Amino acid sequence: MAKLDEVRKVVARKALSRGISATGRGGYGRHVLLCVGANCCDGGDFREVEKRLNKRLSNLQKEGTYVYRTVVGCLNFCRGGPLMVVYPDGVWYHSVTPEVVDRIVDEHLVGGKVIEDHAFAWNPMAETPPANPAGMGGRLTGR
Repeated sequence: MAKLDEVRKVVARKALSRGISATGRGGYGRHVLLCVGANCCDGGDFREVEKRLNKRLSNLQKEGTYVYRTVVGCLNFCRGGPLMVVYPDGVWYHSVTPEVVDRIVDEHLVGGKVIEDHAFAWNPMAETPPANPAGMGGRLTGR
């Protein structure tokens, strides 16, 4: 049990360093997943898409809008990539280029409008009350 507590402290500190709330308050309003898997993207080099996303989200954060991003190798779709999913909205985008990243950031993340010519699915997260880590005794804070 002591080992699990130590691991929890380490990962909670890492979460805090990335701006991820360990208290259930604050943190990010959205989470963007970018799939750049070779099978999904026809083996192309899509590092420019990732670079553009990183730059744009960094700029948004400087302006006070927090969007967490995760680059993944597979979303189990394997076609039409790069793919991007925006949560909690649940909007799936295909054929994402650096220019499409700009549109998603400007029109969707900032403007609240889905980019319909690149969106192919919409599966919003269900509105449920957040889970309460009862009995954690503040251990999620990393202290």
